[in-house]
Amino acid sequence: MSVPEVPPTPPRQPRSVIVTALLLIGGILLLAPGVCAVVFIREYISSPSPAASGFMTLWVISFVISALGLAQIVYAFRR
Repeated sequence: MSVPEVPPTPPRQPRSVIVTALLLIGGILLLAPGVCAVVFIREYISSPSPAASGFMTLWVISFVISALGLAQIVYAFRR
C-alpha cells in the first residue's frame, strides 16, 4: 500500500503589529494598580491601624488585576 499524500500545512499568518502594541499597552495599564499597591502597602503595614485591614481586600484585587496585565503582556508576545 502506498502512503496517502498529506496536504501541506498553510503558512502561519504573521502577527499584527497593531494588535500586539494594543495588547502590550493594555497590559502595562493593568500593571498600574499592583505597582500602586506595592508602593502604598509599606506605609499601611508600618503603622498598624484598624483601617489597614480594610485595605487588604483592595490590595488583593489590585494584585489580581496586575496578574491579568502580566498575563496579557505574555500573551501579546507569544501569539
